[in-house]
Parts: sequence; C-alpha cells; structure tokens
Amino acid sequence: MSTTLSAAEQALSKELGDFWSSTTTSAGAGDYTTLIDTALKAKANDWITDECYDQITSGTYDGEERKVSSLTNSSGTLTMLAHGGQIASGVTYRVHRLFEASEKRRALVAAAKNVFPACFQEVWDETLVSGNWLKDGSFERWTTTTNLTDWTETTLTATQTSTSPYYRHGTYSCKLSTAAGTLSQAITNFDDLKNLRGRSVTFTVQAWCDTASALRISVNDGTTQTYSSYHAGDSAWTEDDPRNDSFYVTQYIAPNATQVTFTIHLASATATAYVDDARVISDYRGRLYISHLGLAQNRPHQVLIEPTYYSQEEPWVKVHGYTVDKDGYLYIPTTYSSDRRLRVRGIGYLDFLVSGVSSTAWTATIALDEPQIKILVAEAALYLYTWMSMPNYESGTREQYQQAMTFWAREAAGRKAKFGMKSPGATVHWGVP
Repeated sequence: MSTTLSAAEQALSKELGDFWSSTTTSAGAGDYTTLIDTALKAKANDWITDECYDQITSGTYDGEERKVSSLTNSSGTLTMLAHGGQIASGVTYRVHRLFEASEKRRALVAAAKNVFPACFQEVWDETLVSGNWLKDGSFERWTTTTNLTDWTETTLTATQTSTSPYYRHGTYSCKLSTAAGTLSQAITNFDDLKNLRGRSVTFTVQAWCDTASALRISVNDGTTQTYSSYHAGDSAWTEDDPRNDSFYVTQYIAPNATQVTFTIHLASATATAYVDDARVISDYRGRLYISHLGLAQNRPHQVLIEPTYYSQEEPWVKVHGYTVDKDGYLYIPTTYSSDRRLRVRGIGYLDFLVSGVSSTAWTATIALDEPQIKILVAEAALYLYTWMSMPNYESGTREQYQQAMTFWAREAAGRKAKFGMKSPGATVHWGVP
C-alpha cells in the first residue's frame, strides 16, 4: 500500500480544480521561452492567471517549472520564463494555475505529518529480544548498505541482505565476505555493555556459512577470549537455538575487565557467511533501544512477548508494566523471561520515502492508498490556503481564500471521521503511573 508523491500531487490538483496535462505539438522558440500545443487553442487567453506556472514532465528538461506570462490561443503558444533549453515537440507538460507544482509538493510533505493520528505508519516490529544486551542484534540499522550503525567491521565486507533464505530475524541479515576479518560490538559501540563486568554471559548468533572452519564467534574481556566451535560450513543455517549447534560462547566477564567485546570472526577470504539474531543474555537485564522503530514519541501501543523460545504459537503474551525513558530505551519487567522475541506495535508519523529515507522526489512514496489519500489531499489543500496563500492576499481575494480555508478545514475533519485508520489497542498498565 503506497502512493507516489507525483500521484498525490495529481490527486490534489484535481480536487483543487487545477489540473491540466497535455503534450506539445511543435517545438518552442529558440530562446526557450515558449511551448506550443494546439490543444491550448481551446483556452481563452485570460485562462492564464497571475500566479500560473508550467511543469515539464518528460524529455530533457523533465521537472523544470517556470512562471507563465501569457497564452496566445490563436497558435496555442504558452510564453514563460526561459527553460534550460528548447521545449521540443512531443514533450508532456502540466499547467498549474492556482499553486505551482513545488508549492503543492511542500504542502503534501507537510500534510503527511498533519494527518496524524487519523492516518499513520503502522509499526509492527519483532526484531528485539528481551534481555538482549546487544544494540541491533538483528542487524536492522545501517548507515549505508555496507556500513552497520552499531557494529564495527574490520577488514571484511559487511553487506545488508534481505534476500530469502539468507535472513532469519526482522528484515535484514548481515553478509560477511571478501576478506578474512571481524564484525564486533564493544563498549565503544554501546556503552551499556560495561554493565556486564562481573557477570556471566552467553553469546549466540544464528549463522549460515559455505566453508568449514571459517566462521565462529567469541567473547573478550581484555584478559580472556573464549571462542565458539566453527560453523559446519554446510551452506545451512544453525538451528533456531544456535546452542544446539555449539555455535555459542559462555564466559564470565571479569569485574575489572578492560573491554567487553562480542566478535564474529570470518577466517577465510573465500568464504561467504550470513549472520542474524545475535544475542547476549545474562542474569542481569539490560535496556532495549526502540527509538529507531519510528514510533510517535517512542511510545508503543503494545509490547508482546513470545510464549516459548522461537515460538510459532499465537497469541503472544501482552507485557504489562514496561516503561520507555526519554532517550528511547524500553525496559521490560524482570517478571518476564529473557531470551524471548518481543513484538512492538504502535503508530508513527507518515513521510514520503525513497529506500526508507525521507525524500521530496516525485518518485518518493507514502504508505497510504485510497481512501486515506483523500485525507492527505484535504490537509494539503488546507495548508496551501492557510500558509502559502495568506502572505499573498490581493485586494478582493481575502474573503475568497478564507472561504477556501473554511471549506478545506471542514472537508479534512469529515474525511478523517469517515476514512481515518484504526490504531492498535493500547495496553493497560495496572499500577503504573
């Protein structure tokens, strides 16, 4: 379910009564200030308003917008400020007579936030594990597709992977290849790991490798480093519980440890491995980072825990009494088991995205479809008339704009009531302020 920014803008333009799209029938003038379309002969010359803009939507100058000054309907010639070059025949274009395309784009981007909470991005995440001390043990957070946010790569190449069957937990796994090296998380990556000094920990990773004696893991406290057995190298994943394949490490971290480091080792430059669902579990409960999940104000509606280890059963058990601190860390009461997957449900703010990153490109998409797009369009129209028109009031137009503002405010409210999305039920926290 998604809609491009371009499609949302067209829906907005149509509801504003400001949609004209056509194709040039001859090449424009050599000074780049005209385009020619015989379809414009059907328009009166005064069809062009004081705030009229064209928008080229194909060809060499795709995306350019220029203020239009006049129409000569006898020839179908539109005159505007100079484009980057001559507008050829067969080029598609738009005419915006109320607001330019860029203004409509800004209004839609703003409306993506303004529609909350009637419309929202649903959050349903199962990448966290109760009691897991590692930050991003599921390898979901990447600065780039070859650079993990909370882990350190040394020599080898770490690559974000989302191709089945090469991931086990969440959306991504981490592919290790190219050179012998390590992938590690230490106190320098996540300061909370220092709290494991003086405690026994178990480090597990679900792993796949195509080469024997190439992949293993270790725990290092600066004095002692303990290794797991090697992965079998059979081009298969370890079991849901890697301890069944001896792919785990248990070590006591010295109270005066100079480091607390959890490392994945690739010993062969010709080997390829995939790792996922890394966990460090102790008898002491750590906090879990959730600020990256996109929850509005970092507040889940529900947190649930699987009933048994890697359970396929439903329903999961609702967690009561959890808290979230100001830095976006989730605390699960110790009455609930460690080493269990968590399901975090909630709602977040919408945005236009390209590859998961906020964008104003016309190809960017928002996680909405009809009929919720009608809410977005109404909010964008209200934004246009409220914030983008108010400074430009001309004599005799103030009442017209105020009427438009009133209309779109009423229309937005009505559409929210009719088409608004239903939020997941919120968990009651008994006895928790």
